[in-house]
Order: sequence, then C-alpha cells, then structure tokens
Amino acid sequence: MNIRSARLAAAILLAIVIPIFAACHRKAYAELEQVDPIDRRSNLPMVGPINRDLADIKQIGTLTVLAPYNSTTYFIYRGEPLGYEYELLQSFAKAQGLDLKMVVVADSKSLFSILNSGEGDIAANRIVPTPDNETDVSFTRALYRTEPVLVQQEEPPAKAGKGTEKALAPGPADQLPEIDIQARLISKPAQLSGKTVTLPEQSPYTRTLIELSDEIAGDIHVVEIGGQMPDEALAEKVAKGEVQFTVMQKNLAELKEAEFKNLKVRPIISKSHSVAWAVRKNSPELMKALNSWIEEKQNGALFDKLYQKYFIDRRNYLERVESGFLTSTTGKLSAYDDLLKQHASEINWDWRLLASQAFQESRFKPGAHSWAGASGLLQLMPGTAREYGVKNSLDPADNVQGAVKFLKWLDNFWLERVSNDAERLKFVLASYNCGAGHVRDAQRLGAGHVRDAQRLTDRYGGNSQVWEDVSYWLLQESTQEYSTDPVVKFGFCRGLEPVNYVTHILDRFNRYKQFVARRPVTEPGDVATAFFRWRRGRSISPTRALAGSGQ
Repeated sequence: MNIRSARLAAAILLAIVIPIFAACHRKAYAELEQVDPIDRRSNLPMVGPINRDLADIKQIGTLTVLAPYNSTTYFIYRGEPLGYEYELLQSFAKAQGLDLKMVVVADSKSLFSILNSGEGDIAANRIVPTPDNETDVSFTRALYRTEPVLVQQEEPPAKAGKGTEKALAPGPADQLPEIDIQARLISKPAQLSGKTVTLPEQSPYTRTLIELSDEIAGDIHVVEIGGQMPDEALAEKVAKGEVQFTVMQKNLAELKEAEFKNLKVRPIISKSHSVAWAVRKNSPELMKALNSWIEEKQNGALFDKLYQKYFIDRRNYLERVESGFLTSTTGKLSAYDDLLKQHASEINWDWRLLASQAFQESRFKPGAHSWAGASGLLQLMPGTAREYGVKNSLDPADNVQGAVKFLKWLDNFWLERVSNDAERLKFVLASYNCGAGHVRDAQRLGAGHVRDAQRLTDRYGGNSQVWEDVSYWLLQESTQEYSTDPVVKFGFCRGLEPVNYVTHILDRFNRYKQFVARRPVTEPGDVATAFFRWRRGRSISPTRALAGSGQ
C-alpha cells in the first residue's frame, strides 16, 4: 500500500471512528442500574439473620421481596408485572405505606440464605413450611391450603393438545426418553411401591414420599434433580415422557394438566398443607403485620379474587402460557420488540426502556387514543406528530420514528442543563409527558414546565441537576402560589402526572431487565481498537483486526 492510499484509508476510518466516539462519550441509558437485578448465586450456605424489622423497613421506605419467577408467584405478561403473590404483596406494601421492590432469585434453594443475609425482607415462592426449614426462618399464616398430588402421563406427547408442540419438541441436546410410560395409571398411593418419583432438589415432598413409603410397606425411589429445576419444568418433562412421575401442589398441577392434556393429576398422596411467606426469625413486627393483614384480607374479597384469577381461571392461564409475551419464558415484551430495538439505538437507549415507555403510553396498543387527542403506540399529539413528519400516528412504525425524534429533541434540550446521563433521562421523560397534553409546540411547553421546576429549585432550595429535588417543585406547579411565581414562565402544570410517569417507566424498565435480555451490541471501542492496531502494524487490515478481536 503506498502512502497516499494509506492516508486515504486512515481518513475514511477516522471518519467512521470519530462520530462513534462522540456518540458514545455519554453512557447509555441502559446503565441506569449497574447491579444485576437477578441474584444468580446458587447453593449458598445458610447464615444467621441480620437485624431489620418493620420499623427499619419503614424508615427505608421500601419492602424488598425475594422470589423466583414462575407462572403464579411473579412474572411479566404483555409488559405488566403480575402474579398471585406479587399482587398480594403489592397490596400489603401499599397498606404499610411502602414501595415494593421485587428481586428475582434464580436458585430457590438459596432463597432463605439470601433472606437472612438482609437482601430482602420477605421470601415468596409457593413456600411449603416444613420442620426442616422452620429452624432457619419463620412462616406467615397460610395464604391458601392445597394437597400434594401425583403428576403422571396418561397419553403420549402427541396428545398433549394444540399449542404444546413447541414446548414438548426435543432440543438439540435432549436425549430420547429412556423410560417406559405406565400402561396402567396409578390410582392409589399404594401403587407407587417400587416406582421412581422425580422431584426438585430440596422439595418439601421428599419427606412426604418417605413417610408414604413407610405407610405402604414398599420402597418409593425418590430422585432429586439438582440445579434450577422447578416443579413446573418437571411436569413438562412428564408430559414429554422424560420423567415418569413427579409430585406438585394440586392447584398448580391442575393448571399444568389444563396446559398439557396428556397429563393426569391424581391421586392425592397426603393431607393438605399450607402455603406461606417466609420472614427472618427476628422480625416479629413484620410477621405480626403480615399475619394481621392476611387475616383481615382473607375475610374480604381480595384473596378470593386473586386465587380465582391465578389458579381457577383456566382460560386466562392458557392465554398466558400460549402467548408469545409471557416474558419470563419467551424473552418477548410485545409484538413491537423488533421495531423498538430498531429505533432505540438512535437515541442511545436500551430498547427495553423505550418498551417501558410504550407500555406506559398505550399498553402496546397501536390504536390507543387518549382523552387529550394523543394516539398510537407512543401517544403522539397531532401537533407533535406533524412537527416530526408523522403521517399516520396509528401506524406503529410511523409513530415510533416520530416519537424517537421528539425524544432526541428533548435530550438535546436538556444536554446543556443536566450533565448526568441518568438524571437527564428523567428530565427527558417528564418533558415528554408534560408536552403530551398540548396541541402545538408540545416539545417547548413540555420541557418548559420541567425547566420552570428547575428554576423553582434554584430559587427555593435543592439541586436543580437532580430529579428528586426538581420533581418536588414540579409538583408545586399545580398550586396557585407557585404556578404564578415570577420565575415560572409556562404556568400551571399537573405535576403529579409527569412525576409518576417517570417513576413508573423506570420501575418497569428495571423489571423488564429481570426477564428480557438486551440484544448484544458491538462495542464502539472495538472499532477504535481495530484502527489503532491497524496503524501500529500496517500489515493488519482493519477488517482482519476486527475479526481478530472476536467481533
């Protein structure tokens, strides 16, 4: 390569690299929370409980719940956090004046250890109290009672029913079943003599089967599967023919029977037992508050309504499990994930953040209309839509590209006024919401209300670079006293709406991160590394340098 060619190649590559450096000078909004919200540790040893009770929790203001995700405890469906225990805990937290924070624990066996170490206040996971774990934690009153029941295959996988084909299809690493499925179903517990029953590791039903084995004077072979193998996954293995028998809570097993129609859920193998929440043994006030609340609410409609919703309503359960948007299983949030991924990069956002905003605006309904005239997936007002070249707000692609242009404008507006990326994001979101109610010049007015709050912060006290302080003064803009203050240029603002808007979007974004992976993106620094490697050793081309970096 001659000198002129080398200089030309270097100029071209610099033209690519420098804008990338500029674009990535600021951190991506995806880094709002550095700590992984899923606790992936496993097989943790039991530890003694830290000292923290209800009074300490109230001083912090947040009740932290440890739970795995599953089909009834806690999951995200069509962008919304749901679950029998989640909704109950949300109601309890509200009654105590607390925010609720969910921490997903990947290894259920480590749940009590993580609880005692103080990283949560309550453990929830369809927990069955047993003598083995009552020495480590305390259990609340029963949320409900159920029985242990045998789950067995009645028909081959081909008879499992419509919609189960993908779930039951073998994966590339799966081995063909080596067991023979019973020609005759087990109808009595005594018929389990000489049979093998597979359970998750540390299942409460191991003791149940041992006691049953003593009663029927015949051995029942219990196999515990290690790792993160929940009971629902074992039921699926029974449906596939990989496992002959397992034991589950009856109400949950009946849901799996409705999902996989080749299963048979019978017989009940022991008496009913309670399902409860766990707290640290030295948290008596929290325990007392939980038990009082459970007793009170069980006499009302809440428990019955939620039990019906999650355990009795088979139609909605099947809709959830057959949907492409049961996020904890599929990694999808909506039918518009690809569209949101495509445009989020234009504003250096994690696509899950843009998805959280889309859910807040329209619940992923592209035909949604607001009382104020906003429409579409990201609820653009007619004036804003015209400003950014949107011809049809009800067309998801048109709506999202226009909304992203608006967000880009807002980010540029706040760039010189708020230096911290994570804080500036909150100003951008609040401005988007404030402007959504105005027919014309929404971007200026929306940002103007938040700018007014920033000026009020400077005037009356607080840090105008920090959303927590500015949001207080944004709330005051709904009062006569402050909406007419000399520093306020844009007048009255319904401040509670944008303040809640920011909170809900960021909270939901953090929940989305628990269940949905961010698509891997080539780091811009790798391009720069390739360029400088190429400059040092002219024999290595930029293309080969990138290949050598593993990209």
